[in-house]
Amino acid sequence: MLKKIFPLIASALAVALLSACYHDKHEFMANEFGGQPVGYVALQLMWDNESDADATLKSITFQAFGADDIVRSRTFTSVEEAAAWLQQLPVGNYDILVAANMDEASGYVLTTGSGTRSTARLTTTSVALADYNLPPSQSWFAVTNVTISEGDIIVAQIRLRRLLSSLAITISEVLEGYSLTASVEHTAQGVILSETDGSGRYGVASADEQAVECGLLATDGTNHSLTRRFMPTASSQERTIISIEIATPEGTSFKRIINAPAMLIGQDHSLNIRYSELQSVIYINSTNVNDWNIGTILDGGSAEGTK
Repeated sequence: MLKKIFPLIASALAVALLSACYHDKHEFMANEFGGQPVGYVALQLMWDNESDADATLKSITFQAFGADDIVRSRTFTSVEEAAAWLQQLPVGNYDILVAANMDEASGYVLTTGSGTRSTARLTTTSVALADYNLPPSQSWFAVTNVTISEGDIIVAQIRLRRLLSSLAITISEVLEGYSLTASVEHTAQGVILSETDGSGRYGVASADEQAVECGLLATDGTNHSLTRRFMPTASSQERTIISIEIATPEGTSFKRIINAPAMLIGQDHSLNIRYSELQSVIYINSTNVNDWNIGTILDGGSAEGTK
């Protein structure tokens, strides 16, 4: 079940009170569109993944795209501010895009295209990381469609979806004195928020790819681990390449390659493997549709290694 970010509107009574408040507010709003028939839209923010319920949203960007190149945008600094806002729009159909924590302070570059739109109302909007080698914080986005009728107030339900993929790797029983460094290849340079994938869901990884240096794996005894977020795998690639550089106490080094399924937008991926199982190349086949989770007993797929 989806959890609503703003608990004030969780009950039917609260919705009624909020609607009354909006009604009072819009009665005093001057027509911003030269006397055209107008209606109003308000935001109801919800989580796509209920485990995000404790996340803090410090930047929420709203954009409404309609016919005749009508565009309205606004940025909020809190959930409360976004929930209390009411946007006036001319009568018609609109695509609404919301991006949360995709601001510069969070390490993101959000780009909205310019120019006249054709059949699609939604202007091309993409997001990238300012520095791919810095561990990024999570962000969220959503696209929905609303129809504005004269004098009516539409409460748009915005289900915020995670942008970044997460990857957790644990290599156990590593020999004493060995150090492991990781890099991940084929991650996308960005995500096009305004495009839909094959299932009709908004958000498509860009075709351009980026290699990410992750540095030394953290150590806990003989366990070496990496837990980090990444852009999803580039749409031009079908696989994720994880390179593990191993340095011995004697000063020699060698590389192991993990060839894994694609990392998907907003999904969690994990790999737990013993050091003795690392081979020159490990090819992971996942039996899961949306993610992969490979353990030492191969519970989620199968691994095939080559010497």
